[in-house]
Amino acid sequence: MPTGVGHRCFYCEKSITREPAVTWNGATGQVWLHPGCAGDFGARLFADVVRWQRQSGRRFHELERRK
Repeated sequence: MPTGVGHRCFYCEKSITREPAVTWNGATGQVWLHPGCAGDFGARLFADVVRWQRQSGRRFHELERRK
């Protein structure tokens, strides 16, 4: 099982010194976060999406797919 100890938190950039830690697997590797930072990051990500939707008047499922 992977451990976050020794990694830097993607959100606050401080070292993760103990478990639990949250990992997010992406296309280019893993992102590690402290549990509290994961909640803050998720809330900020959600807020950015809502703001984009309000400004654009569109939703992600309405975007055209690239061919």
